[in-house]
Amino acid sequence: MRKLAWIFIIGFSSVLVGTCENSVGCDHCVAKQKAQQQASEGRCRHVGGTMGSGSYEGVGFSTVSADHAISRCCYWGQRTAIGIGVAKGRNGWYATVLYR
Repeated sequence: MRKLAWIFIIGFSSVLVGTCENSVGCDHCVAKQKAQQQASEGRCRHVGGTMGSGSYEGVGFSTVSADHAISRCCYWGQRTAIGIGVAKGRNGWYATVLYR
């Protein structure tokens, strides 16, 4: 049962953060690239540049988990998310969420 739950969590995380190798310009890919930029810098910030098809952007950070970083993003629960990206940095998880 534990192994099955772990596989589900990993699969769900893959859906959340997306796989961007073959998807140019998708909202999840843009969000993931922005989260990776934050993680590489070790700073939670608005990276700038494109927002895909989004109109709003939220950024978040957590030392607890990827899900916690997402829930810390601006507008989370207030706007409709269209792209979610998370990256693990040396000091925690960095998240970017793009909203309609």
